[in-house]
Amino acid sequence: ELHPLVAETWDLPRTAVFTLNLGYVAGVAPAVPAYRDFGDFPAVLQDLSVIVDEGVAAGAVVDVVRAAGGPDLVDVSVFDIYRGAQVGEGRTSLTLHLEFRADDRTLTDEEVAGRRAAITAGLADRLGGELRG
Repeated sequence: ELHPLVAETWDLPRTAVFTLNLGYVAGVAPAVPAYRDFGDFPAVLQDLSVIVDEGVAAGAVVDVVRAAGGPDLVDVSVFDIYRGAQVGEGRTSLTLHLEFRADDRTLTDEEVAGRRAAITAGLADRLGGELRG
């Protein structure tokens, strides 16, 4: 707390003073999100349901999808999780929303099908995942 005589000299109310190490704060603060223009070309939106072992984290599934999806996969999010008899004991179904977009053209169905096949293969190879029929 600021000494009362100093506060009185400056006509301040009861005042606390502290120092802040901004270098440290900047180092632990989350990164500032980067801006990305939506562009002039439409997105291709698809949903994908994958069944994985119950111990597989949703974040691991998203990481594999991002890695396999290539540069045209601009967003992936989990919007449904199901555990039950339809997927089997010890298994989990995750439904993902995928958004594909290119900055310079409209993506073709064949391009997106190729990326989706790469995602499916990556999920199978790295996590033992299989598409939910």
